[in-house]
Amino acid sequence: NQNENKKSKHEGVQYPCDQCDYTAPQAESLKKHKEIKHEGVLYKVRYPCDHYAATELVDLKKHIEKKHEGDQYPCDQCDYVSTQPVCLKRHKESKHDGVCYPCDQCNYMATNSGYLKVHKEIKHGSIYYPCD
Repeated sequence: NQNENKKSKHEGVQYPCDQCDYTAPQAESLKKHKEIKHEGVLYKVRYPCDHYAATELVDLKKHIEKKHEGDQYPCDQCDYVSTQPVCLKRHKESKHDGVCYPCDQCNYMATNSGYLKVHKEIKHGSIYYPCD
């Protein structure tokens, strides 16, 4: 509230956590901190998917806006739905058209070029020296 905000900003009133070194500017902030950091509270999506949970409501709102609201692009060959045309295109290429990106250093097959790049950096290092 406005009175609490005034005390925090102008009078230096703080709300310390009794379980760690965190100090909040408002009682509500301290309550949210304790729920998330010490009680394991997660904000779950109330949509058909059960795969997402956020520790901050702002992150949950972003997920809902991006994944569940606005334009949707369904695959005409399966149940996949994308919120971006480029993601639908990549999905169709990798899942239905058989497009893959083979690693030239091992048997790994990536479904997109970004995954192949990450694989090579992690498994083979950024610089590859072939054996003589």
